Amino acid sequence: MVGRGCPELIHLFIIDCIQMCDTGLKGFSGTRGLRVVNLGDCIRISDHGVRNIVDGPSGPQIRELNLTNCLRVGDTTLFRIAQRCQSLAYVSFCYSEFVTDAGVELLGNMQALRSLDLSGCAVGDAGLASLGNNPNFRNISLSECNQITDVGIQKMCSRLLLLETLDISYCVNVTDYATKFLAFSCRELVRLNIAGCSQLTDTSVSYISGGCHYLSHLNMSNIPNMTDKALRFLRRGCKLLQRLNVTVCPNITYGAIQRVESGGCIVSHSIDIKEMKLGPILPLSQTHKRPMSVGYSIFPIPNHA
Repeated sequence: MVGRGCPELIHLFIIDCIQMCDTGLKGFSGTRGLRVVNLGDCIRISDHGVRNIVDGPSGPQIRELNLTNCLRVGDTTLFRIAQRCQSLAYVSFCYSEFVTDAGVELLGNMQALRSLDLSGCAVGDAGLASLGNNPNFRNISLSECNQITDVGIQKMCSRLLLLETLDISYCVNVTDYATKFLAFSCRELVRLNIAGCSQLTDTSVSYISGGCHYLSHLNMSNIPNMTDKALRFLRRGCKLLQRLNVTVCPNITYGAIQRVESGGCIVSHSIDIKEMKLGPILPLSQTHKRPMSVGYSIFPIPNHA
């Protein structure tokens, strides 16, 4: 009823509505002026429901589309978007597990697309390689895409020279080799999240500090191989760094953190400073206290609502 009664609707926000289904979206199929569509966390929506909007008269005009946690949406939606939504600049398929390389390969040909979130999707190296076909990308999130390897990162980053924000956190197959291509190709990076990439070492940070001189936000938390040496690299090469997260990096000392903070950077860590100064009051049988995280997220969800 709302859709039929508002044919000139510009912004559509139906967020976390568990009762919204494909039939409900059919009422918006006739709207002519939609520019922003946010259906985040509407878990009952499927490809058929999204098609009601994309195939309507608003399809070619939609600039922002948020399908985060729309678990039933898959490659069929991506096919229709690639055909109909040539003005699309921002899109999120975050945790849409039926989105695969087959659909992502089409997104690389959408030259208006600037921001893409594929976190938690079943995307691999073939999909990443196709994203390199669009040199206009500024922001890409690939968090928890466990099929991604160094090969995919290399093929994507070698052509995305203007990329400003990249999130590859918890891509557990990524190694220092990928970081080398990332750092020396994407030299315009301002925000980088490599948290939980457990195979990375100080060598990755040496590449980042050598190539990404505009970096202001870096999350390298939960990487056990990082040491004080990584922070020395950052102090030398990343002079514009404002925020650094080294939470749960057990081999980084508080002294190294203090030296980074002396340059004006805010560092989030999991070292218990009070305990370090006063000494722990613990039973003799207990050798250490598990640190509490006081970290922050350097990649807040974009406010497109």
